[in-house]
Amino acid sequence: MQARMDERFASADANKDGRLSRDEVKDGRLASRFDALDANKDGFLSKDELAAGRPARR
Repeated sequence: MQARMDERFASADANKDGRLSRDEVKDGRLASRFDALDANKDGFLSKDELAAGRPARR
């Protein structure tokens, strides 16, 4: 599952800076949750922020 997440992150990270901007996710499912996931309110989503916002699996 981690490999799949890394692959999806890399494909969304258009400028390859290691974080996702609002523009990079504007057409994705993350767009509606961007503000809630952006824990440090820097305007970008890191892999850590995405992992922390992922629903727990049972």
